[in-house]
Amino acid sequence: MLLRGSCLLAAFVLGSLAQSAIETTDFNVTRALEDQGVDVSKLPVPALAERSSDSACSIACKSLKILYGDRVLQSNEAAFDSFTVGYWSIQQSNVMPFCIFEAPNAASVSVAILLSRLSQCPFAAKGGGHAAFAGASNIEGGITVSLESLNTIQVSSDKKTVDVGPGNKWGQVYTELAKSDLAVVGGRVAPIGVGGLTLGGGISFFSSIYGWACDNVISYEVVLASGLIVVASPTKNRDLYWALRGGGNNFGLVTNFNYEAISLPGNDMWGGTRVYLEDNFPRLTQAFSNLVANSPLDPNAGQWIAWLVNNGTKIASAELWYAQPDGNASRIFDEYNTLTAISDTTRNTKLAAYATSLNAANPYGLRETYYGLTVKLNPEIADLAKDIFYEELPSTANVAGVNPVLLYQGITTGQIKAMAKNGGNPLGLSPEEPLYLIHVACWWENAADDDTVYAFITQVLNRITARAKERGVDNDYIYMNYASLYEDVIRGYGPDNKAKLQRIARKYDPQQVFQKLQPGYFKLDRPPVVDARYFSG
Repeated sequence: MLLRGSCLLAAFVLGSLAQSAIETTDFNVTRALEDQGVDVSKLPVPALAERSSDSACSIACKSLKILYGDRVLQSNEAAFDSFTVGYWSIQQSNVMPFCIFEAPNAASVSVAILLSRLSQCPFAAKGGGHAAFAGASNIEGGITVSLESLNTIQVSSDKKTVDVGPGNKWGQVYTELAKSDLAVVGGRVAPIGVGGLTLGGGISFFSSIYGWACDNVISYEVVLASGLIVVASPTKNRDLYWALRGGGNNFGLVTNFNYEAISLPGNDMWGGTRVYLEDNFPRLTQAFSNLVANSPLDPNAGQWIAWLVNNGTKIASAELWYAQPDGNASRIFDEYNTLTAISDTTRNTKLAAYATSLNAANPYGLRETYYGLTVKLNPEIADLAKDIFYEELPSTANVAGVNPVLLYQGITTGQIKAMAKNGGNPLGLSPEEPLYLIHVACWWENAADDDTVYAFITQVLNRITARAKERGVDNDYIYMNYASLYEDVIRGYGPDNKAKLQRIARKYDPQQVFQKLQPGYFKLDRPPVVDARYFSG
């Protein structure tokens, strides 16, 4: 038997929760695998002595296949193809791992990390797979660890907390919690994955009341580089807990999120889309800015505005929501209610249904990007940014299938104040300064047009940044979940928080496994791709 008994494995996992999370200087990967009940003698370990870079992943994937059988998918299998086309962006779907490992539980995630270390085969981890650039949750020629089987949704007996596995998507979570008249602070679009959204921050319909998703995690179950499975909470591994609240995938693979539950009777809320023509634009930006500023008066309310062109006509699509039914009656929407919309779908709705409806604006199978910045609250910038976007838009006229959209959201005072809960987070935001989150989202068809698209967005964002600097309202923070492959997110958290995150990473991952063997997404010292041609802020 290659995995020597579930009792031994369970004993290791439970025992590890009480152990020090710091990896010792004499750490031995082979011994760590044996401690987890893996019969290393049955694996192709001797081949490691003569391994080349070409054979490392063959060895690692063969070992996983011996241990886990058909949970390991390889490129000659139909299930492999079905998995890779399940990514949102074509950039991610086009990445071909050496193998895909559908991890059944946290202990198997630990084994996968240790085999990666033993063979030096790089890895990535996939939850929802909704990132917009190659390598974020898939890896060329390496091991892609799928977390989709880790799909627990378990309400505590007192209905105060919910265990949610990283294999879930938000639509599944909301549908299940509706049975208990509960929700959690999570994503706004149904197929977004739980893990990526939460580890990057996680803006929610409920954020001006409760904060972001990361600020409503009571504890994390984390697989470290050493294979240990630990709990990070306000009382256990407190520094790791702080780092995971916006620090991304740099410290371990999270195999369970324990969220604070919120009451949502009947799963009921209010929301929908209002579309406006250009004659309403000046008053629309005013309504947007005032709702951000006045959010503390009624934090149930939320919004975003998308500026775009439809069949040659400039339009603005305002998404408005309210965390209770009948939001239209709230005085906070008075300015919106005086505008003339050419269409209006706002209505009482259910959380799960609303999140599902918003997915219509997120088609799969295209080249995608998000690319953003933040500025301090300033109505003038809200006016200028949309004008800059429309001025630069003609540069994309010859890009096949292109659909550029400029999006405005507010990071309100209530959201930022809630970030102080349980010791705070590393994002570096000040509650005295509500922000505009401004980003460009775009899809297009052909890789040959990548440079044109990124050059267009760079020009838009650089011009917005220049105008913000003129007014003294520029800001360094970049929201990880809307950042592009060329943006250094962690740098935007501020030098002190960046240094603290790096110290915590050295403590829990002294060999930099999650910086080097898991090279994708936003690392502690660099953007995913370094290219000076594109937006630098």
